Amino acid sequence: MDVPPPARPFLVRLTDGRAWPGAEFADGFVCVHHPDEPTVCTIAVSVDALLEDRSPGDPLHGARVERQDDRPDHRKEYGP
Repeated sequence: MDVPPPARPFLVRLTDGRAWPGAEFADGFVCVHHPDEPTVCTIAVSVDALLEDRSPGDPLHGARVERQDDRPDHRKEYGP
């Protein structure tokens, strides 16, 4: 049996300045943790589905996904 690749971490930047950690799995499925509510996560079939069609009262309305390798100050600390 093949071992799937590890989940790829990301942050969801909310418009109010908070950041929620998330992970994207190889099949595109995502899970996002709500730090203010320790037992709550949002799941979706993709990053696009996570952010689409959110009403103005939803914390994810207007949010954006930031991946570690998207940050301009990101430096890989492994390899040659």
